[in-house]
Amino acid sequence: MSFRHLRYTALLALAPVTALAADGREAPNFTGPLVTPAVNTLPAGRLNIEPYLVFANVRGAYDNDGSPHSAKHHARQWQLALPMIYGLGDTTAVQLTLTGARLSTHGGHADGLRMGDTVVRLQQRLTGPGADGTGWVSSVSVAQRLPTGAYHHLDTNPLNGMGNGAARTLLAYGVQKLQYMPDGQAVRWRGQFAWSPNPRHVSVHGTSAYGTGRGFRGVARHGQAWNLSAAAEYALDARWVLVNEIVFNRTGMVRMKDAAQHAWKLRPSHDLSLAPAVEYHFNATLGLIAGVQFSVAGRNASRYVAPQAALNMVL
Repeated sequence: MSFRHLRYTALLALAPVTALAADGREAPNFTGPLVTPAVNTLPAGRLNIEPYLVFANVRGAYDNDGSPHSAKHHARQWQLALPMIYGLGDTTAVQLTLTGARLSTHGGHADGLRMGDTVVRLQQRLTGPGADGTGWVSSVSVAQRLPTGAYHHLDTNPLNGMGNGAARTLLAYGVQKLQYMPDGQAVRWRGQFAWSPNPRHVSVHGTSAYGTGRGFRGVARHGQAWNLSAAAEYALDARWVLVNEIVFNRTGMVRMKDAAQHAWKLRPSHDLSLAPAVEYHFNATLGLIAGVQFSVAGRNASRYVAPQAALNMVL
């Protein structure tokens, strides 16, 4: 089973925001949705920490024709993600995200909590909000995925693999907008498009996340990857916010080759998911978000349900 999309979409940094409405009143707070990353940046010298707890339950898969199939036995994964953002300047921020997970199936489980891949992200805001907090905000970012999670040499326990060895670079453009409805309720829209070029080839030895067995020696060459997401946050009052978003992920073909020059391909995959959630804000710098991300369509991808919660803290 592949959890690459779940691991990546947990890499978030969504700072709460307090704005002033046109009439001078304090606007509701927003932590940000579960998946779509932050677009606005933190003030210089501020730190945002948002630990995530995710429980992924893989119930089956979508085949090459996009037809869903149920699995007799489910795969389950507990995941911790710790994204940390620091404001370098009023329009520039840097992010570090650490992850760890424990996978279990009907046939066994990982040897405890295992470290996943690490991501470093640099974000530059292009346009900022108006004086009242409304208007379009846009930013660009570059993220580098560091393959710190085990992905091969897994002969003692294949379930210990929490990465794929690919050092991916991700380029993204994001937008968001705060606006007030005729009834005075605040809505914040957010979206992102991200693209990753082909990473360098990955050396694979022995039992691995690619399905290879003992004694294997070869390489894996990944294709490009894309991500598109859109979200809406609707403030009921200063503390409670309803959220929904839609997420599309696509990963290109993986080309495998062993030491004897035998070659084969792992088909490209994509999945479409929804992620409704609820936010509760204790104050302007401390908020809790809880919801569930679940797949609704796909091709050569897992069918999953992933309840998750995060505590957002701005220091």
